[in-house]
Amino acid sequence: MPEWFKNKKFKRMKTLKNILFIQALLLGLLLTGCYNDFDDPAPAKIYTDEDFAGSEIVPISTVKQLFYDKYGTGAGSVGKSLEVAEDYVIKGKVISNDAYGNIYRTMYIQDESGAIEVKIGITGAYNEYKVGQTVYVKTQGLVIGSYRYMLSLGIASVDPDYANGYIDVRTLINTIIFKGEHTKLTAQDTLVINSPSELSDDYLGRLVRINGLTSYYGRWDSDTYPSFLEQVDQVYTNYSFLTVISDWKKYDEDMAAHEADPENVPYPTEPASPRPATLEYPTYAFNSNNNRYYGTALFKFGAGGASDPTENLLVRSSGYARFALDKLPENGAKVNITAIYTKYSAKSGSFIKYQLLLNNVTDVVSAD
Repeated sequence: MPEWFKNKKFKRMKTLKNILFIQALLLGLLLTGCYNDFDDPAPAKIYTDEDFAGSEIVPISTVKQLFYDKYGTGAGSVGKSLEVAEDYVIKGKVISNDAYGNIYRTMYIQDESGAIEVKIGITGAYNEYKVGQTVYVKTQGLVIGSYRYMLSLGIASVDPDYANGYIDVRTLINTIIFKGEHTKLTAQDTLVINSPSELSDDYLGRLVRINGLTSYYGRWDSDTYPSFLEQVDQVYTNYSFLTVISDWKKYDEDMAAHEADPENVPYPTEPASPRPATLEYPTYAFNSNNNRYYGTALFKFGAGGASDPTENLLVRSSGYARFALDKLPENGAKVNITAIYTKYSAKSGSFIKYQLLLNNVTDVVSAD
């Protein structure tokens, strides 16, 4: 092979190596730039009033009043719905926290005029909408629905049992709900109630702290508390927690006696109720053997003789709540409760009860 050919070949190879080196270097710089972009994303936009200059920002109470103007506030309003035609935007602070499992696929916001539920339709909302964060909601085209007197904002429902549905499509959520300034809740954001006379339906959906309540184990308005509600194939059975605990304790005793003397002691019959996770005390809800049911505890103002619904407040907790198996305050215990104030009834609008929706069990504190 001629020497000149070898030299040319060597030079070409050297040039090729240089080109490959430069390409590799450029690629490395490009990838580094991409990784840096990934590690340091642009900060999320914080929306302000100026971003909604084309719409009218109104108090939450103004949007709720649209519904009340058409249907009123009585039993005839239960189950009704109304599409918002006005180009209204509401602005409120997030007061709900679904991190503890007691609030599911929804969010409550409030301003100085009132509060409303927004059926956001996602789980883990606390990761995106922090407690205390300001959010803006474009209400035009949304549907105000009344479920047992509680108003919420959602989309048109395909289920006849519900007045509106969940806004559960991400692209739709992003055109309706906008994140504003993130601050913490202040003392002024929690309405303090010291007597039933201070309660009003104007406060429904708001964050309240009710002082001086007494945990009550016993019968009120045809039900015995604390209780849990079993649901099997759309059949609902309400059980007294104390009765269920007593029945299963008796069963265990009878079973022990049978096992000790099977010839003379008959095999006991299991109670009809599901077995609680513990027989030592009633819990906020029922969660055992993968069966999860709502639990309800009764808290009264004062000694507990009054029958008015606002003097008898129910704490209703999900079987999926992280605190479902936490021990309830003992009978007669004095507590202060911070929760979202809600209302519930039969489908007809009768049998009205006022309920306290807990964000977390730590919001129930001793008043002694």
